[in-house]
Amino acid sequence: MDDKVKILIAEDENIIAKDIENTLERLGYRVLGSVRSGNEVIEKSKQLNPDLVLMDIILEGEMSGIEAAEIIMASFTIPVIYLTALADNETLQRAKITEPFGYVLKPFDERALHSSIEMAIYKHKINQQLKERTRELEEERIKSDRLLHNIFPSEIVKELKETGSIKPKEFPMVTLLFTDFQGFTEIASGMHPHELVSELNDIFNNFDLIVNKYALEKLKTMGDSYMVAGGLPRETDNHASSVIFAALDILDYLSERNKISKYKWEIRAGVHSGNVIAGVVGKNKYTYDVWGNTVNIASIMEKSSLPGKICVTSATYLLINGCFECHYGGSIDITGDDKVDKYFVSRKKLDPLKAFDIGK
Repeated sequence: MDDKVKILIAEDENIIAKDIENTLERLGYRVLGSVRSGNEVIEKSKQLNPDLVLMDIILEGEMSGIEAAEIIMASFTIPVIYLTALADNETLQRAKITEPFGYVLKPFDERALHSSIEMAIYKHKINQQLKERTRELEEERIKSDRLLHNIFPSEIVKELKETGSIKPKEFPMVTLLFTDFQGFTEIASGMHPHELVSELNDIFNNFDLIVNKYALEKLKTMGDSYMVAGGLPRETDNHASSVIFAALDILDYLSERNKISKYKWEIRAGVHSGNVIAGVVGKNKYTYDVWGNTVNIASIMEKSSLPGKICVTSATYLLINGCFECHYGGSIDITGDDKVDKYFVSRKKLDPLKAFDIGK
């Protein structure tokens, strides 16, 4: 395999071009040929892909060597060295604008020409390595950004990039939704592990689409449990209604899926509205999470719900009764002597687009 540096010559004087060719071959380079015009050197550069072009500034035709060099370096990333008798300051300054890899004056010194070529090839190699490394770093940055957005809400990602940390924040009023599958253990025990993971992945991916539709925040999955928040990290007025619209869509999705699926899944859903503390925990594996009694109550509401039903507290009921019909379901013990009234959501009173502008 020929590993010699391949050079294309652009020179409008045949005698000079031959002299340059002989010199280059004596120095151990491979000459691909010589051309006389700007259009020719561009075309040959495209066809032959030389490692370097030796370019006279004055060429045949209307295109100068400087104009041809600009096109070659931009289009083919081939280094160019100017080899010319023109030495006036105006020409030199104009040539420098194209950022050539070298500038050798005629009559040329063989040693200077050799040094210029070797330096140009080395600089070009380093430049290409830097470009490749920059491209790799940009790809890694894009991957990292995508991963961050998969883990955290966009507002949290922005704060993390700007400050390098995430400050815990108290939200005075949010709505939390918990769901889990009725009879999950019994159904899962009869499934192959791969089949179980595939089922959950398909279902939760569709849950995610519904959650995104209503501009809510999926917090996490825990086994067969799925947790969603409305009203954080961006506070909204319609967080409770958004969560219930999403929960009803989730029930509708499962109902349709069960018509054609081998396995019939039913969920219980529990919802509560109140204050929480939100923040990022973890050192090696970060998690955006929420804490407070609101979390505990929402979880209890899910456990006290029924298959295919959405159970909400009175706090949530007061926020949603204009958009949904609900019926009273009694009271349940929370902690000690504390009780809370619960309601089951029956149906929508309003279409979500009429009830509010989603996400606002």
